[in-house]
Amino acid sequence: MVVFTVYEPPNVARDRVDRGLELVFVKDKFTWLAAIFPAVWFLVKGLWLELIVFLVGASMLTWGIEASGVASTLSGMLLLIVQIVIGFEAGTIQSAALERRGWDLVGTVTGRNQEDAERRFFETWRPVEPAPGSSGPTPQSPITSWTETAWRNAKDGLARGQRLIGAKA
Repeated sequence: MVVFTVYEPPNVARDRVDRGLELVFVKDKFTWLAAIFPAVWFLVKGLWLELIVFLVGASMLTWGIEASGVASTLSGMLLLIVQIVIGFEAGTIQSAALERRGWDLVGTVTGRNQEDAERRFFETWRPVEPAPGSSGPTPQSPITSWTETAWRNAKDGLARGQRLIGAKA
């Protein structure tokens, strides 16, 4: 199962269908493209500031190691480590960029792949159809974060355990 965080742009449309089309699902998983070709991944995702920071940081790291006279293989090893870290943190980097641009975190969802996660998300996010003759749509159920869900499940499990212990006594 893969965890996705869902972001909504700052100026959302009033129509829920249009809002749904504008949502971005960010995968929280190791990204091979980001690890092997970080500059290409930054370009594909439109992360210009992060690309500039990466290029300047990699250049400074390489220049610093070469200027210090340490073996040149060390700079290659350090850049490889940086690229692996970028591969692991690709989702976090993209999420931070979206939040910096004013996007709102709408929720988190898990699924086998992005299509499964989108289906599961939209099942809970989709509004309830208004009843015939009502003046407007009924309020939707709020999307809970995974921490809220885990906390609620832990409290329910604790309550079941206490009832079970109380029944045996």
